[in-house]
Amino acid sequence: MTVTAHAMIGAVIGQAADAPAPAFLISFALHFLLDIIPHGDHGISDNFRIFKRKRRRAVAYVLVDGMVALFLVLILVNFKDIESVRSYSWGIAGAVLPDFLVGIYEVTKWRHLRRFTRLHFLFHDFLLKRWGDVRLRYALVIQLLLIIYLQSKL
Repeated sequence: MTVTAHAMIGAVIGQAADAPAPAFLISFALHFLLDIIPHGDHGISDNFRIFKRKRRRAVAYVLVDGMVALFLVLILVNFKDIESVRSYSWGIAGAVLPDFLVGIYEVTKWRHLRRFTRLHFLFHDFLLKRWGDVRLRYALVIQLLLIIYLQSKL
């Protein structure tokens, strides 16, 4: 799932949560459950982890996704009436942190993140190994519709 979709889900959870800690924890846990759903980015992950010559494309995808997420979150916080900006922010942080930690591991191979990365890919690849991935363009359209729907709930 794109960082943008995870961030929007975290924003909605943060808006609904009573405090920052539950927003963070629920968003963090939900990230793993949502990653079980095939979402078209398996090839991008492989481009970075396995096919090192295609890393630029994978890095470009992640950077564009991250920038879109950042701008969308900033636009929403500036134009929507967010009741608790702290819960909103911590919900987003919890939702995107798993991918950020995996990214740190993939770049540094820091041994303290190895188990976490394996856990992340256990969820991420759970259905992929059984049924395969969906096409990226379909997944992106579905995620865009989800983002539009979720921002209407803020």
